[in-house]
Amino acid sequence: MEQVANVKKDYQQRIEAAPTPDKQRIADEANTVLAKTVTDHGLTVEEYTAILVAAKDDAGVREKLIQRMKPPGKQ
Repeated sequence: MEQVANVKKDYQQRIEAAPTPDKQRIADEANTVLAKTVTDHGLTVEEYTAILVAAKDDAGVREKLIQRMKPPGKQ
């Protein structure tokens, strides 16, 4: 999730700074990079999205996700 957030932040800045004709191309590139970031970690985009929806809707799932994101030894 952290890597996805970093990619989103980076590309959002690029899109905001780009001239209008380039914005869509950069957004398309961002979507490709985001999908690759997710799939490189063994998930499909659909699985990743389902996890986020479940975490949003269920406090127990959200807490488990937060615990898994903490570095080892800090749980």
